[in-house]
Amino acid sequence: MSVLFYRRPDYLSKSPGPITSTECARYVERAKKSERAIPNGLSFEDVMNQKSLPPCSLNDFMDYLVYVEHNAENLQFYLWYKSYVRRFNELPEKEKALSPEWIPETQDVPNLSKDSDQEAKKLKRNTIAAMMEIGSDANAVVAFSDEKDLLSARHASVIKDNGSVMAPSIADSATTLTNSEVTAQAGLKWQPFTVQPMRDEINRVMRHYLAFTAPRELNLSHKDRAQCLHALQHTTHPSALLPAVNIAEAALRGQSHPNFIRWSICNGNKPKIFFVRTMGIAHIILGFVVAILLILSKASRWYRIFAAPVWFIGFSTMVAAYKGLCVILHKSHARNLRPWEQDLDSEMGESRRNSFSSTENRGVQMASRTDKYNDTDSDKGDKDDMSFRPSSLQTFGPKNSFDNAPWVEKYAKRPLLSKVFEKSVWTQDEALRLLQDKIVLGANLWALILTVSLTVGFVAIPKGNFY
Repeated sequence: MSVLFYRRPDYLSKSPGPITSTECARYVERAKKSERAIPNGLSFEDVMNQKSLPPCSLNDFMDYLVYVEHNAENLQFYLWYKSYVRRFNELPEKEKALSPEWIPETQDVPNLSKDSDQEAKKLKRNTIAAMMEIGSDANAVVAFSDEKDLLSARHASVIKDNGSVMAPSIADSATTLTNSEVTAQAGLKWQPFTVQPMRDEINRVMRHYLAFTAPRELNLSHKDRAQCLHALQHTTHPSALLPAVNIAEAALRGQSHPNFIRWSICNGNKPKIFFVRTMGIAHIILGFVVAILLILSKASRWYRIFAAPVWFIGFSTMVAAYKGLCVILHKSHARNLRPWEQDLDSEMGESRRNSFSSTENRGVQMASRTDKYNDTDSDKGDKDDMSFRPSSLQTFGPKNSFDNAPWVEKYAKRPLLSKVFEKSVWTQDEALRLLQDKIVLGANLWALILTVSLTVGFVAIPKGNFY
């Protein structure tokens, strides 16, 4: 990476349709190319592992996907999956045996309208072996000796911890009815087994992310969606979700993360950057005016050098603003607050957030909140998220949308001048500050080259002697 000519990651547009395997491969290639423009401190792994600080933290990444890119489903699903894998691996071996690893027997889209005999026999063997291991009595095992009984018993009974059989509860019946639409979409004729660990949570994920018209439907192809639903019908093992997880991770690495770093490098909002560009153009024009007036006068040609400082300021400001940086804010390594961050201040009563000292405290608070977010599991995790996140950012919740957020209307009504002179906070992440230093240093070098060239050219022009 060049120190003087640093180039931000290229902007990568969102795929207009479902992400296929071909598109997924393109994302992988894009991620490799973007790695050269993203330092170690801001890599995808560093952001996911909460090693980066604002404005490049995991919470900031989530805010960007919700409020800027409008594509937060992939990250929400990916974070849940990481937590789910950890919690699934911590289960006792007897419980994990109920949900064996899913190994697809074919790469083609499974025929979900009917179950083959081979699949039914495989499911029967795995379920009987798991039930015998956890201590089910002989009568309960015999009840599953036939494939038809195996499929119909799901609706009639569930196994207690002591091995006896009881009728399903009202809650189980409600869950079955709620999940019927999901299974119907895939052409499935029977519901998955409730005796498998974390079955209720998997059902919620299917309803929120995998089903058609789901609140947070992932951008999956028909083939990948069918494979996931088909596998989740048989097991709750994390391997059943791999088609969806691979696509979500590829989109995050190859599109969302590079775009997020590119966006985070900008230390000013749009009105601020527009104002800075205007000032840069004004300085460049002023430099030409000074130089032309001196050329037309009888003054010594060496006086034309006074246009050089004005040109240098103008070109340096313009080149930096072209990459989203305000040189005024950069002097103190500050950045403008995002509109949603200001609204968060008013809700949480953090009136001191615009000061440098309080920014450090906020970094600690946001890091602790991120820990809560990653530890989300079932209903408890949702309640924890409520303490620091709107409902649209919980693992399970309504469709992601910022149209009804309180800050949208407030920010739209604010006068333009107040947006230009927005509140600012210190940029905490050291790696990001280093990138900004490289951009400003490169802008100064380009400004020096252009200024010297113009100055030499204008000094060489003969005097006009008009006044």
